[in-house]
Amino acid sequence: MTISRDYLLKKPPGPSAPKLFLDTRVIPLIVNIAGGAEVALDRVAVRSGIRPAVILAGAVGAVSLALLGALRLRTAGA
Repeated sequence: MTISRDYLLKKPPGPSAPKLFLDTRVIPLIVNIAGGAEVALDRVAVRSGIRPAVILAGAVGAVSLALLGALRLRTAGA
């Protein structure tokens, strides 16, 4: 393989538009939301004196119970 003289002068093409959007908009937003949720969980744990794992398990259980109830209502109405 031969390398031409202007090999180092050629700029490789950048990332595609969808990848650029994902890397600059979506991923930072998800990371910021996760960080905010972690801080909120830590603050609630400190104020209430309950371990964060217990609070998180209770929240996940409540959300799943609410979703299950909503799905049951939806299928019963159809």
